Amino acid sequence: MRRAVSLTLRREDGRILCESVRVADTIGRRMRGLLGRKHLPADEGILLRPAWSIHTAFMRFPIDVVFIDPEQIVIRIEHTMKPFKTASCRGAREVVELAAGECDRLGLEVGDRIAWASRTSAGEALSSENAVQRIHPTAEVIVASDDQRFVKLARFLLDGRGLHVVANVRLANLLEALDEEDTDAILIDADDALGEGLRLTNAVRAGNRDVPVVLVGAGAAQRAPDSVAVYDKWEQLDEAISALEAKLGNA
Repeated sequence: MRRAVSLTLRREDGRILCESVRVADTIGRRMRGLLGRKHLPADEGILLRPAWSIHTAFMRFPIDVVFIDPEQIVIRIEHTMKPFKTASCRGAREVVELAAGECDRLGLEVGDRIAWASRTSAGEALSSENAVQRIHPTAEVIVASDDQRFVKLARFLLDGRGLHVVANVRLANLLEALDEEDTDAILIDADDALGEGLRLTNAVRAGNRDVPVVLVGAGAAQRAPDSVAVYDKWEQLDEAISALEAKLGNA
C-alpha cells in the first residue's frame, strides 16, 4: 500500500483552515478514520475521499464534519458531532473531519469554496513566489487530465509557483489544444493509463513542438520505463512541478 498523503486545507481566499489533513483514499483508511485516537488537535484533520457519509461509532471525542461537493464547495457542516452518530450528504464527493468547534472558530460556512495544497508547497509558496516570477513571470502551462480533482490541485500549486494555467483539457483533446493555445509547458496526468500518457508525450515531441512536458500518473512512477521520468500524481506532484520549473528555466 502506498504511504498516506497529508495536505493543507485552505479557503479560496487563501486562509489556512487546517495545516495537516491526512488523506484516507483507500477502503482500509476510510474504515479506520479516527478510530483509536484519543483526541484530534486543532491543526490536524482527515479527508475521506471519495465519501458522502460517515459514522462516529467507537470514537472517543466529538468532531466537526464538513461535506464537500465535486466543485470543492462546502455543502453541509455537522458541528460537534458526538460518538455513535451518523451523517450523510447526497452530492458530496469528500468529507473532512476536524476537531470539534473548528468550523465556528475559523468561520467556515456552507457555500465556502476550499482548496487543497501539499504541505510543502503551502509553506513555501509565499517565500518562493517572487523568485519564481523573476525566472519566468509569464510562463503558461496546459494541464491535460480527465480527473478534475487533480486539475484543481495542480492549478492551485502551479499558481503558487507563479505558473499560469492557460488551459486544462481532457487527454483526448490535448493535441488539438496545442494548435489553439500558446503554451510554455505541459503537465500530463495519465492517471492509470500510463501507455496513453507516454503516447501523448511522444506525439507532442514528434510534432516538432519545442515545449517541455512532465508526465504524472496514479502509481505510474513504479511502472514507468527507466528511461522516462514519471511522477506519482498525488505523492510526487511537488517534484513534478519542480521538474516543470527546471525545464522552463532551461528552455
